[in-house]
Amino acid sequence: MGEDEHLSVVFLADRHTMQSPTRALLALTTVWEDEADLDPVYYQELIESPEPREFRAAPAAVHAVHVNVTLGNMGFAEFAVAASAESDQVLRPV
Repeated sequence: MGEDEHLSVVFLADRHTMQSPTRALLALTTVWEDEADLDPVYYQELIESPEPREFRAAPAAVHAVHVNVTLGNMGFAEFAVAASAESDQVLRPV
């Protein structure tokens, strides 16, 4: 992936994807907070409750996640929270 400033999320097909009936892909964020530039209070909050770094997404939901995260309409964490609210922890298109 390198340090592509335009790449904020990647989708991987792993063993779970191939064995799952939904073929849910693993969505991973590529954005990391630079600890040196963080406010100490925010840094402590980040340590105590870190942002989600991954979630599962049905193939039909991948495009919406990619577009909205790239454009900044929604954050990666918002999609992760939506996925975690599902009974099988898989984000599906609305």
